Amino acid sequence: MRLSPGWKKAAAALLVVAAAFFLGRTIERNWRDIRGYPWHVDPLLLCASIAALVAVLAWGVFVWSRVLRRFEHPPVRLATLQRIWFLSNLAKYIPGSVFQLVTAAQLSRSAGLSAAVLLTSLLVHTSLSMLAAVVVSAWTLAAGLFPAPFAPWVVAGVTAAAALMVHPRVLNAILGTIPRLLKRDVIGWNGSWLDGMGLLALAMVSWALYGGAYYLFVRALTPVSAAAVPVLTGVNALAFVAGVLTPLPGGLGVREAAMQQLLLPLLPAGVAGVISVAARLWSVSAELIGGALVLAFTRGGLQGAAPLADEPAGP
Repeated sequence: MRLSPGWKKAAAALLVVAAAFFLGRTIERNWRDIRGYPWHVDPLLLCASIAALVAVLAWGVFVWSRVLRRFEHPPVRLATLQRIWFLSNLAKYIPGSVFQLVTAAQLSRSAGLSAAVLLTSLLVHTSLSMLAAVVVSAWTLAAGLFPAPFAPWVVAGVTAAAALMVHPRVLNAILGTIPRLLKRDVIGWNGSWLDGMGLLALAMVSWALYGGAYYLFVRALTPVSAAAVPVLTGVNALAFVAGVLTPLPGGLGVREAAMQQLLLPLLPAGVAGVISVAARLWSVSAELIGGALVLAFTRGGLQGAAPLADEPAGP
C-alpha cells in the first residue's frame, strides 16, 4: 500500500518527534550526571574539528569526481564540482531559495553534465559511501556489539558482501531499478570490479578521515582518550547509515538517537545525548562554512545550483 504525501509527511514528523523526545528524555533523566561531568571545552580544538570536517567534505567531492570518470561526459573541473556540492547544500538553509525551486536538470546543465550522468554518479557515490560506512563500522564496532566468537565472522561477512556489491553486474542491477522507482533515467555503470573496489577503498578513507574530525570534535568537549578514535569512527559512520535509512531529511533525530546509543560504552547516557545533538550543529557549521568559502573564492552564487541531497552523501 502506497502512502499519500500527507501521510508520509505526518509519519516523518512523528519519527522526528519520537527521536527528539527520546533524546530529551535521556538528557532530562541524566541532568545531574551532565552537570557533574568533567566537561573539557577547548574552543581552538573545536574550530580545528570544524576545519577538518570541511576538508573531509571537500575530499568527498574528490571521491565523487573519481566516480564521474566512469561515465562518458564532458570534463568537469574539481573546483566546479566543489562549488556545486557546497552551494547546493548551502541552499537548503536559505528559506525561499532555489533549494525548493531549481531542478536537478538545471544543476546538471550548470556543470555541463546530463541529468542522467548526474543522477547515476550520485547514486553510485552514495551507495559506495553507505557500503564503506557499514564496513568501517563493522571493523571498529563488531567486537563491542557481538560476542567474541562471532565478531570476526561478522567483519568478514560484511567485508565480503561489500566487495560483492561493487561488482559491475550487481551495481547495474541496482541502477536498473531506479527508473521504475524514481521515474528518472539512469545510465549503466562502466567501471570494472577493480574500479569499484578502488572507489570503495577511497570511500573508506573518507570515513577514516571523518572519524578523525569527529574525534577532535568530541575531544573538544570531553576528556575522551585518543585510544577511542577507532570506536568513534565507527559510531559516526553507523549513525550516518541509520540516518540515511530513514525517510527524514538528513536522518534528523534518528541519526542523533543512534549516535547516543552507540556512544554509551564511552560516555554516560546524558552526556552522549548532548554530544549527539551538538554533533548535528557541528556538521551544519561545516556545511555553512564550506559553502561560504566557495562563495568567497568562486564566481557566481546559488543560481543554477540545486540541492544534490538533503545532506552530503557521506564524506
